[in-house]
Amino acid sequence: MGVDPTMSSQQILKQLSNHILFRSMHYAFIALQLRDELAKSSAGERSCLEMRPFVLWLTHILVSYSGDILVNLLLGTLPLEPLSNYHDVMLSTFAWYIIFYSPFDVAHSVARTTPFRCLATPVAALSQVLHIERGVHLASKVYGKNSLVPVIIIGTVIGSGAEFLKPVAALLINRCQMKPAAYIKLSTNSKLAIAISWLYLLQLNGSQLLFGLSRCQLQLYALLALMCFKFLALFYRLDHLIWLLENRLCYALFGGLYADLTKFFKRQPIPKCGSFTKFD
Repeated sequence: MGVDPTMSSQQILKQLSNHILFRSMHYAFIALQLRDELAKSSAGERSCLEMRPFVLWLTHILVSYSGDILVNLLLGTLPLEPLSNYHDVMLSTFAWYIIFYSPFDVAHSVARTTPFRCLATPVAALSQVLHIERGVHLASKVYGKNSLVPVIIIGTVIGSGAEFLKPVAALLINRCQMKPAAYIKLSTNSKLAIAISWLYLLQLNGSQLLFGLSRCQLQLYALLALMCFKFLALFYRLDHLIWLLENRLCYALFGGLYADLTKFFKRQPIPKCGSFTKFD
């Protein structure tokens, strides 16, 4: 089927994100991440897969629709409305099943290869950019363009909803993970969501910092930058360098350096040679 030349790039990206192949790869990648995390956290992965399939399916559905659920909750609409799309839920369920329970783990082995991850990386980047854009503009309509904090929070939540629902997901698979408690960790994905939300907020208010970029242009540039970052993180561990930089900044600005300097100046002086102590 041909593409209408009068369509904007934004409409083309939205149609692409709703394509069945795009959605299938997106849900398969989420299922792969869930299984890899389960394998790292649980000693008995196979027993967990065999004994608790419904819990794992529920966790997968929760993580797949986490951004939409949280944003609807924050905007005062029905939080489970995204689950009313029966065909999309069935597609997500099918992707989960072939990753977790395909014969001889063929689908899981293929999904862990580098070619599949290279295909899934731009899919994840496009999905994140479109979700953040939708969240920022919905929040600006409800709270107003000048409400900086609500807009940034909603853009961040919809861009990294799975991170904020991890405590609930961990409670669902607590027996599998053998963990006593769940926690929220602001991952690199969440930090990227915060940065992209700020860019959309600046564009929404017509800031000159973006040099007059339109909404469509900003979407394309953000998508390109996010894809480049994800590929660099996949092959060169760029996210580890960002973590090191953040660690150094936290050490310099949030008390680590001050604590070390305090210990240095309060330490006991070393006695000089030839001097007498009270033990002599």
